[in-house]
Parts: sequence; C-alpha cells; structure tokens
Amino acid sequence: MGISKLQRMIDDLCFCEEVKVEKTSLIIDGAALYYCLYYNSDPKLDQRCGGDYPGFKDDVCKFFEALKDCEVTPYIFLDGAAGSEKQKTLHSRLKRRLENAKTIAESEPDAAPQGCNVLPPLVKDVFIEILKEKDIEFKQCLGEADPEVVSAANQKQCAVLSHDADFCIYDVNKGFLHLDNFEWKRKKDGKIPAKLYTRSKFCEHFKLDPALMPVFASIAGNDYSILKDNGTFANESSSSGEYRIKRLDGILRFLSKVNLHGLNDSQKRERALSQALSHVGKEENQTFKLSIQKYVQPEKTSSELPSWVSKKVERGEITTFVISVVDQKTMMLPVLVEDFSQHSSYTAAYPIRQYFYGLLIGGQMCTEYDRDREEIKDKRVPSIGKQLQLEHLHKVLSILSVWYLSVQAPEGLRRRVFEEALQVQTSALENIPDQLKLPVCVTVFWFKRLQHHPKPETVHCLHALLLGFVCDRDGPGKSLSSLSNMTDILLANTWKYPRVAHAFSQWLCCMRQSLHLNQLLCSPLPEPQCARLYCGPLLHRLADEETFEKLLKTLRGKKKKLYQDLKTIFHLLARKKTLVIGDSVLKDVDPEIPATTLTYRSGATAGDIEAKLKLLAQDEHRFDKIVIHVSNNDIQNHQLEVIKPKIESVCNFAKTMSDSVGFSGPLPSRTNAHIIRSLSSFNCWLSNWCPENNVGFINNWKMFGLKPGLIESNHIYPTREGADLISRKLAKFILS
Repeated sequence: MGISKLQRMIDDLCFCEEVKVEKTSLIIDGAALYYCLYYNSDPKLDQRCGGDYPGFKDDVCKFFEALKDCEVTPYIFLDGAAGSEKQKTLHSRLKRRLENAKTIAESEPDAAPQGCNVLPPLVKDVFIEILKEKDIEFKQCLGEADPEVVSAANQKQCAVLSHDADFCIYDVNKGFLHLDNFEWKRKKDGKIPAKLYTRSKFCEHFKLDPALMPVFASIAGNDYSILKDNGTFANESSSSGEYRIKRLDGILRFLSKVNLHGLNDSQKRERALSQALSHVGKEENQTFKLSIQKYVQPEKTSSELPSWVSKKVERGEITTFVISVVDQKTMMLPVLVEDFSQHSSYTAAYPIRQYFYGLLIGGQMCTEYDRDREEIKDKRVPSIGKQLQLEHLHKVLSILSVWYLSVQAPEGLRRRVFEEALQVQTSALENIPDQLKLPVCVTVFWFKRLQHHPKPETVHCLHALLLGFVCDRDGPGKSLSSLSNMTDILLANTWKYPRVAHAFSQWLCCMRQSLHLNQLLCSPLPEPQCARLYCGPLLHRLADEETFEKLLKTLRGKKKKLYQDLKTIFHLLARKKTLVIGDSVLKDVDPEIPATTLTYRSGATAGDIEAKLKLLAQDEHRFDKIVIHVSNNDIQNHQLEVIKPKIESVCNFAKTMSDSVGFSGPLPSRTNAHIIRSLSSFNCWLSNWCPENNVGFINNWKMFGLKPGLIESNHIYPTREGADLISRKLAKFILS
C-alpha cells in the first residue's frame, strides 16, 4: 500500500492542486476503490455480520453514476496474485487484519476504533459483478495492477485514481488523484472536486532528481523493502512533523544532496542507494535493487496457468486465487469477523477447496494460511481429483472460448464434478429460479457439514437464509418495512449470540468457495447475483425466531410458493429420514419435510408405540431421527412412577433404530384437575429427564399454555392453529 505517512506529508505541505474532474478518461485502481467505498460509506456498511452487499452495490452504482454525469469514462484495473517476494508483507498484513477482526467481533456496534476495518468476504466478487452489469471496462491482472495502471494512464494521457501512495512514486504524466480527496458526492455542474498530485511538483519542492523517487520509496519503506536507519534520517530533518514524517523528510533531503553529475538515470539510482546505505552503516543489498526495479521496469507477470484460464481471469470470469494456487501452491484465506472461540469458519468449506485445488494442481499439496485460535498458521492441505486437472479438462471439453460451453456432454461432466464436491444432486433444482440454484446447493452442503456437530442456532440461520432468498426479490428494505408492528432488533442484541454470526460466516465461506469452483468449471450452474444474496443485518434479524415468524406471515402468492418450493427442495436434498410416531393428536400434523414418515394410532400408549417400533425393526427400518409424541393416555391409567420405566423402555428401543431420538411432550389437557396435575408432573419430569439422557424434547406444554385457542373444546386434540404450531416445532426439531 505504498510508503507510510507519505500522503499525510503531501497533504500537510499542500503539494496538490485543486481541480474539477470532467469530460475525461480515468484509470482506477479497483481494489483501492472497493475498499474505500465499503469502509467510508455513510451510513457505515456492516462488517460484523458478514457484510451488507445490497448496500455496497447501491454505493458502487452511485459512484459510477456520478462519473457518468460528469462525462468521466472509467477504466478499472484489479490486482491479481502477489509474487513470492511479497509473501512476508502479506503474512504481516493478514496478522493485522486478524487483530482488527477480533476487535470488531468483541466491540459494540460502530464502537470499533477508527481505521479498524475488515472487508467482508464477497465484496470483490460483488464489485466485479457490478462492473459486468454496468458494462464498465475492466481488467483483472495476473500480478499486481500498479504497473498496468501506470502504463494505461500514460497511454491514454489521463490521471490515476487510487488510495495507494505508490502512485506518488511512479511517473504518471497526468498525475495522481487520491480517493480521500475525490469528492464525487459533492459533484456540481457536471464536475467533481478533487486534488491532483504530480511527481514533478513534489521533486521540485525537495530539489530531488525524479529518477531517485524509486530509491526514496525503497529505503523509506514499501511492500518490498525498508532501510532500518535507527533514527539517523529523522535526526537530520528540520521538519516539525511526527517522527515518521521527519524520517521521510530526512531521506529526501539526503538524496537531494547526492552528486549525480554526468550520470544516466540507472547510474543515478545506483549511486544514491549506495550512499544512503553507507550513510547508515548498511551494506548493499539485492532486496533494495529489486524494490527499485518494481517502479522502473517491472517484470511482465508470468504464470503457469493454461492460457484459457488466464484469459478468463483477466475478464473476471475466474477468481485470482487460482494464480497463487498454481504458481506458489499457496492460499491465503482472508480473515473474517467470527466467533473466535470456535474453529475457523473456513473449515466448513474445506472439502470444496480440496476439489478446487485438485482441478488446479492435481494430487499436489496446497499450503493454506488461516486462523488457528488467534494466530495465523500454515497448514498443508491435500487436493482431491487428480484425474480432473485443468489441461485434461480443457482437452475433454474442447474449451477454446466461452461459446463452446453450450455443448451438452461437457456441461454434464462439469456439473458432475460440482455435485461431487458439494455432495448434492442438482437434478432436483428444475423448478428453482436460476439465480438460486447454486445458493441452494451451497446451503444444503453447509447445513450437512454443520450437522456433524449440531447446534440449535444452525436451524435459525437456515430458515433465515431461505426466507432471505425470497425476501431479497424486492430487496431487504422492503422486506423489513412490511413488518408494520415489528420491534426493531438491534445488532447489539444479535451479537449476544456469536454462534449465529459464526454459522453465517461458515455459510459465506462455503458460498464464496462454491462460486469460485463453479467459475473454474465454466459455470455448470448459473452464476447468482451475489449482491442480492446476503444482507448480514437482515439475516441476523431473521435468525430471531419471533422476527422470522412475523415476516413469514407476510408472504403471499409467488413469494409464498417460492419459499415452500425452497423448503421442499432443501429437505429433499438434505435427505433426513425421520419417523414421527404417537397417538391421534398427530392426525392433523404435517411437518412438510420430505423423507419424514408420520404414523399414529388413537389411544396409543408408550407400550403401543414400542410395539410398533419393534414391527418396523423386523423389516430392518432405520431412521436419522425418531420423534415420539406422548399424550395423556398413559397418565389416565397409571401413576407417574409406573410410566417412567415405560418411557425409558420405548426410548432405549428407539435408540437401536436411530442415533437421534426425541420426545414431543403432552398438551395441557383440561379434562379435570387430577389429569392436569398428573400431566404437569409428567411433563416436568420428562423435560428434565430428556436432556439428562441425551434425548431431545419439544415442550408443547409451555407453548400451548401461553396462548388460548390452540386446543379444541374436547380438551384433547389441537385446533388447526395448534396442529400448525406442532408441525412447525417438529420441522424445526427434525432439522436440528
């Protein structure tokens, strides 16, 4: 990101000329732009809940509309992979961002220190999506974008817009516009107020030969080198600024005094570097020469990627992560705001990344850099799918350009690879809108992965995501405004449940990796509009059960049908085989989950239920989950102490048929006072006994006792509303 404090020094010395930007081309550093737009948004965009992508898209679109209004034609350049010589800098940067992420996670909303930011994981993908949507010319470079930015600016004879102080060092003919001073929101009369920096004016002030600017950068400190001078240069400065500015001033004053008479530019740089090193007692070092060369004559970026992949990377059709995987066998996983008491959210997407690596590097290992507790550590990861290496895939698919991908057989092959990686069958997605096919597959994969260590909040997040897919058709703002009487749930409250934030973070990791795998496979599934998929603040609110229920009731027509279709497809793909068994209280109950068998018999007791289970066991039936509904039939005939062993017996037998067993408790029947007391005692015992014995429990007594109109006048069966309530609670329990 350039030389520390250089921009501050330039601003303090008022080197920049105030200008009005209009009717011109503009070369834009894409990464600097999306960082700046996200971090400097007003109101501030979410960083705690996984990101606010609809809000980000709105800001990006407004920015480009402002340029259009002022007849400014943008050309965007995006960074690719950094070279191996920059790995130390990237690792250090990753550590700092990890500290920021932890600070944000542990701070109250908007209370993190100024400058403490973490970019949400899908921002770059959303940014590229917007560029394509608005038909803005852009290029995703294979290496760092800076040299190509400078070259394009000089070729088109226009300025560079960025946040990177390195552009103060490069020889940009028409100057450098810093994003902090590019006041696009204050455009007036078709002009944008800005401040223009030119290298010539900077060098004139310090009486410095422009050829020495790269030497200044290399010893002042950039991403590649820094000269440790123990305060020598700062002590020789007459500047009144802080230490780092005094040091920069001292370096510039020193370089301006080097005798360069009769030397060409290359010789000037060599002499100036030699004298600077000698001045502070350091020996000549190749590191500084390589750092200088980055500004003077940067090497053309080369990659081992097949040419068809490189071209798709440059067009933004494949992620730049492929470059570091192929060339360096490394993957630096960007830090996330998550629950730091749990394992990294990236573990959820581990199998997908293995397939991603398999396509790129065959059976070789890839070194990942990720969070382990509160540190960044490297880990060797084996790849999957040696037979699917890119060159082989290229030959099989005859992919000479994107238009050849309409051939049916190759698409089937690519789809099968995607299905294998995510462990889903996409054939069930025919009735789902194209934009939601990939997100539904991701959600199924994510949910299955999290079921290895099930947590109740996972189900809340699942329901929020599915409902969010539906609500997002009109945008999250309209969805929330439809809840006329909804109490606003502040994000401060949602963060009291960090596991919810962590579950969403895991989904985002799966989503991004699946998106990139789909790109690498030349999109066997339609690419979704990421900007509309995820709004962190909205989904955190929907993960609250009461808010979810209120919004769910507002769905009508096509939205309601889409939500039901999504639920059906999800459960079909998730394929949990469940048995719900009990008495005729269940006659109007329907959890609406495929692969769920519901069976009941009027007057059934615990003994009758066990007998039915034994009949099913004779046919070797097994279930992922068994839910036993108990009613007042046992209570009417027996004392509580007699019922307890019967409950234990049916539970123990059910455990031979399923690894997960739960009880749906009795309803608060009001036939007579004796029955009520007995049922209450039974429910109280069962609610304690179940968790003590690792058995699930649905407390119908508590739910039905709080609201009238849920039980029919015969005091036995639930009303339609009551049956719907049992159905929803069963569905939630089955998915948990």
